[in-house]
Amino acid sequence: MNRSLIIQNARLVHTFGDNPHTDAHSSTLYIADGKIVGIDQAPEGFSQNAQIIDAQNKHTSFALADLAVRLSEKGGNQDDVMPQVLQAALRGGVAHVACLPDSNPVLDEPRLVTQLIHQSESLGLAKIHPLGALTQGLKGEQLAEMATLVENGCIALSQADQPIRNTQVLQRALAYAASFDVPVWLRAQDSFLSSGFAASGAYASRLGLSGIPTAAESIALFTLFELLRGLGKNAPRVHICRISSARSVELVRAAKTEGLNITCDVNMHHLHLIDSDMGWFNAQLVFNPPLRSSADRSALRAAVLDGTIDVVVSDHTAVNADAKHLPVGQTQAGAIGVQWLLNSLLHLASEEKADIAQVLSNCVANAYAVLGLTNPTWTIGAPANLVIFDTEPYQKIDTSYISGSHLNTPWLNYELAGKIQTVVHFGKLID
Repeated sequence: MNRSLIIQNARLVHTFGDNPHTDAHSSTLYIADGKIVGIDQAPEGFSQNAQIIDAQNKHTSFALADLAVRLSEKGGNQDDVMPQVLQAALRGGVAHVACLPDSNPVLDEPRLVTQLIHQSESLGLAKIHPLGALTQGLKGEQLAEMATLVENGCIALSQADQPIRNTQVLQRALAYAASFDVPVWLRAQDSFLSSGFAASGAYASRLGLSGIPTAAESIALFTLFELLRGLGKNAPRVHICRISSARSVELVRAAKTEGLNITCDVNMHHLHLIDSDMGWFNAQLVFNPPLRSSADRSALRAAVLDGTIDVVVSDHTAVNADAKHLPVGQTQAGAIGVQWLLNSLLHLASEEKADIAQVLSNCVANAYAVLGLTNPTWTIGAPANLVIFDTEPYQKIDTSYISGSHLNTPWLNYELAGKIQTVVHFGKLID
């Protein structure tokens, strides 16, 4: 049984409701049996031997959710990295992760989903929320066993980074998913325009790299939105994954105003980095979608702050060292980052002078809602999944800090805002 906890002097970050904010006054939280059992007043019979945590001058938030995490390595042997990733998540204050279906093997069979869930539960770490493959083998040709995948634990259906070229297949997939009220998570990318290693523009041309235009996203968004309009009331809920351009922001904003049932997210790296940061062929800055211009980054930041973009994700991708240390035109895209998703958000809040609670809502209330979880509130009985952090110091992302064996990140040996003091997972302190 977990030891009872008392968190004193907690500045509670309210990450729910129409007006998220951080309390100016301090509160005391009483935790037992994995739940909050008292706020500012100890419940009757509360343990006299409870461990006391002083959160003086620090913030206390509900744990985060990351909607884009891979549990298999990319490149090389595509080894299972679930224990490393889920441990890194908890150390970063992330209690929930949505795992993408492009694992090894692809999550297109119910038995694979069941095995994955059982394996993760045996670890007792961050909770996984599996995404099932929308099509068999993610090939975009034949629909997967969608209903059965959901019955066995998938929270939504996705193609990960693989587009569906055949629009008729996409239309059928959307209609079928809507018939049993299952969300569909899709990347917006035109398959014929999305092969490349950098954003189209002067920088890619100067380096001689094949470029990916913003039209690769906007054309896919036009197609998706037209299909959803055609389905009308029979359209499913759609979560659009990892938009990267100002034009995509405009289209998503207009579609939401129109009333289409959509949400969307952005890779945290696209809020901080731009194409020219790649310097002279730095493979650590190759992403899918690619980093774009400073104007695109500004539009993405504004969209996060005004609510057009609902969620910020790490798009955590552990890449085999040999597959990453290749010329830019051959390297495997992606970076790890679930462990410093919180730091990335705090860095954004610091640079934009934004309210911490407002920014954190992108990975708490908003992300919980997309996962179908109840929005966390500071009430008695709420799960004690918490993260206590200081906004003033900076965290160096170095080998002594990173959990796991993969080091593919553009932040290696750099610093990000904020430092985590304590993580509580269902009442248990995480080292």
